[in-house]
Amino acid sequence: MKRSITLITLFVLIVVSYGLYNLKYEVEDLQDHANGLRAQMEEDRRAIKVLEAEWAYLSRPDRLQKLSQKFLVLQPTVARQVGGVADLRLKPMDDILAPQPTIDASGVAAPAALPQSGPGTATPAQPVASQPVAAQPAAAQSPLVPVANSTAGPAPMEDVQ
Repeated sequence: MKRSITLITLFVLIVVSYGLYNLKYEVEDLQDHANGLRAQMEEDRRAIKVLEAEWAYLSRPDRLQKLSQKFLVLQPTVARQVGGVADLRLKPMDDILAPQPTIDASGVAAPAALPQSGPGTATPAQPVASQPVAAQPAAAQSPLVPVANSTAGPAPMEDVQ
């Protein structure tokens, strides 16, 4: 009996020693890794300070003023360049009343349903030019359509101001 207890104790001692040996070297490896990360963080902090100094140097107002005069042909705005409300173009009524594509749950633009005319179907009312158009409540407005899914394509450059 004493012999078996001695063997079990010796076996437990060997297993615990091996585990402690492995744990010691794992901790040392983790400390080396942490020290490497601290050194990298300090190096990054120094690099950020250098970049901030370069940014401050390159974004000096006098330097930017010289560069803008050299490369840009900007001039102050003149009063005749500013337009009024009367200069704005109105969208044709067909574009306003055209059905807009909607987006289903998968994020794909679904084709817009075309209004069908026939018995029992109502056609959308078109406002008469002489009558004012009443504002619709927010709940009755059509859903917004993201620009990315618009089928109209990019606006021509002469329309972009």
